[in-house]
Amino acid sequence: MISAKQKLVIRTDLYRCGRGFVIAAIWLAAIQAFFAIVNLIFGGIDFGDLLDDLRGIFSGWTFIASVTPFVYFLITPYSNFKWTIQNGISRKTLWRSQMISAVVITLIQELAIIIFNFLANGSLSEKIIYNNSISIWWGLLFELLLLFETTMTATAIGYFFGLLSRKWKLIVAIGGPILAMFVIYYLTLFLSKLGIFELIGANWSINLTGQAAETAIIVTLITCVVVWTLLMMLVSRISAKHMQLRRD
Repeated sequence: MISAKQKLVIRTDLYRCGRGFVIAAIWLAAIQAFFAIVNLIFGGIDFGDLLDDLRGIFSGWTFIASVTPFVYFLITPYSNFKWTIQNGISRKTLWRSQMISAVVITLIQELAIIIFNFLANGSLSEKIIYNNSISIWWGLLFELLLLFETTMTATAIGYFFGLLSRKWKLIVAIGGPILAMFVIYYLTLFLSKLGIFELIGANWSINLTGQAAETAIIVTLITCVVVWTLLMMLVSRISAKHMQLRRD
């Protein structure tokens, strides 16, 4: 049963995330429409080409729908924590509510992507309606899981950054990627010197053709996505539990 406080958080998340998408979509549509009209006037294209240019707006909206939840859950955890804690909403309630918000937003996000893809090129929705192939539905399920995984990753990062002061946010944001690149580079160099990649290349003889191989690949990918998603949920839960109000 969802409590009144949880409903408040969920409604707020849906409203803010939806508003962010609408604002970005309007700006993008205005910019694309402007350049389409300029191309019509000065580029010598006909009206049919103008309609094709305008249909590109839906492709842009597909991209915006893909990234808006990521950006929202990345930058808002601390601000959400501040207003919820000031209104008597506990950290646990906030986190649980945002998990529900993430599920709902991901479902809406997937539906929006399907609709915008159809409006842009008419292919994806047509396949869903007229083709009951298992691969189509596995693809949609995997895309849905990927979207939710991305949102959970953003949530984990957002909550973790919410624990840091401005100084440490800057240090981690700049130093973290640089450190990661150095670690990956020297780890790859070390493994190359050990001959690990040559050993793998010489013994890697798995047949990736056939239904069994395709099923194994799908199951492996889905398992990896699910494990990573659960890990990100754990990180966000731990970070939310230790969130504190700051003065900076």
